[in-house]
Amino acid sequence: MEQEVQKNSNSISGWGIASLVFGIVSIVFLFFIIISVLSAILSIVFGIIAMKKGDRSLGKTGLILGMTSVIVTFLLFLFLQVLDVSIFFIPSWYR
Repeated sequence: MEQEVQKNSNSISGWGIASLVFGIVSIVFLFFIIISVLSAILSIVFGIIAMKKGDRSLGKTGLILGMTSVIVTFLLFLFLQVLDVSIFFIPSWYR
């Protein structure tokens, strides 16, 4: 009976760990918008699955990291595109 319980707890923590890893990847690759958004979406989905399966701590952490990454990526995209700001500014005297 104990082996069954231990086996189920290992499968539950896999979703939470996956959510946490994808949340960290989405934060690390913040300036690569496509990678960041895809990782954040996976983090949010896996976080929701982990919380439904019972792994609340890792699932919630991954969910928060994913949502934070989506918000920051969206604000960064607005800042760079709408306000026409470039990260790599080349002065006119350098050309």
